[in-house]
Amino acid sequence: MTRGLGGTLLGLALAGCASGGGAPVPKMAVDFDFAAKHKCQGVSPRIQLGNVPAGATTYDVSMTDLDVPSFRHWTQRLPARGAIIPEGAGSGYYGPCPPAGATHRYQIEVTARDGQGQAIGRGDTIVVSGR
Repeated sequence: MTRGLGGTLLGLALAGCASGGGAPVPKMAVDFDFAAKHKCQGVSPRIQLGNVPAGATTYDVSMTDLDVPSFRHWTQRLPARGAIIPEGAGSGYYGPCPPAGATHRYQIEVTARDGQGQAIGRGDTIVVSGR
């Protein structure tokens, strides 16, 4: 019985190391808002980042409508050029466009990656917007 318990504990310890192993990814601040030009088929908003780790070479950016999570408004990897992702960056952006009179919650998530593609920072924020 002791041998079985020891094997189980060792298996759980190894599984824990395989699933998370490293230090937690630092939290970044993400700030943005929508103007009329960022809605429906508009241009992507300017995103201000805080606490960006040194060594960030790219940002993975995604925007999801939390009220219709199956619809991705934006998913893209962009070059990291400081703590600002400029307005109109990238392509494939489809801004918030809920039905007239409705509001939805939109989440923008940004992951900073180093030159090897490893996540070195992550942050998100949610904005409520209508048409």
